[in-house]
Amino acid sequence: MKYNSEKGFTLIEVIMASVILVVGIGIVGSIISEIVQRNFHSQRHTQAVLLAQNKIEQLLTDGYENPNLAENSYENPLNPVNATGDSNGVFYQFWTIDDLNPIPRSKLITSKVQWESTTGNLETVTLTSVCIDQSN
Repeated sequence: MKYNSEKGFTLIEVIMASVILVVGIGIVGSIISEIVQRNFHSQRHTQAVLLAQNKIEQLLTDGYENPNLAENSYENPLNPVNATGDSNGVFYQFWTIDDLNPIPRSKLITSKVQWESTTGNLETVTLTSVCIDQSN
């Protein structure tokens, strides 16, 4: 009795291996895509926080008596701004100065930065700080 001793893969085995490989590559691709999208969102959020924080620091450095701390709502005239605050960016920067009652000679600074996410949602970062006149 003679048996066929040829070795190799059957067509079914090759097809199954190909399907598993394609599915695996697809899963890895979608995971990488999700990681890239979340990293981009995180980067934008960090840039917005820095813009809001820099505006607060600038106003606090100006001092309590500076006209820049007059009670009002403001918008960056360069809007939309980029991550460094220059024009032609994706961020919209706003801030408000309010008297902080009942604390005398103090002002509440609210700095807000907005941008549109890749999914079309409006994202917002809002930071607040207090400026107290320490000249007394």
